[in-house]
Amino acid sequence: MKKGFLCTLLPLLALSGCGHPEPVSYESLVWVNNYYVEHPAQSLSATAAGWLFRGAREFETEIRVSFLLPGPMNQNRATRKAVLQSICPAKSAVIWKTLRYNNKIVINVWTNDLKFKDSKVC
Repeated sequence: MKKGFLCTLLPLLALSGCGHPEPVSYESLVWVNNYYVEHPAQSLSATAAGWLFRGAREFETEIRVSFLLPGPMNQNRATRKAVLQSICPAKSAVIWKTLRYNNKIVINVWTNDLKFKDSKVC
């Protein structure tokens, strides 16, 4: 009786853990914060200056990175999109080895008046 009960219970316990996403590790969060301090997002023109890094925070299975846009870039969607194309860490970066399979980095771009502008998933 005990053996039959255990044989039924063990597979159920194993399956119950499969669907739960794993949270972002503290080391991954620290790495992303350090990365954007050391590699600031720069605009493609000297007149627009750099984007203001507002920090990376854990949100469930995501690391959400926030940037504030400098004034001249608020209206220029094409320039923002061009910067967003180069804002993610390189595929060879250590972060991709430390993040768990279901974790991702999400870049959010805001204006000074806290209006959402753009987002990119790395």
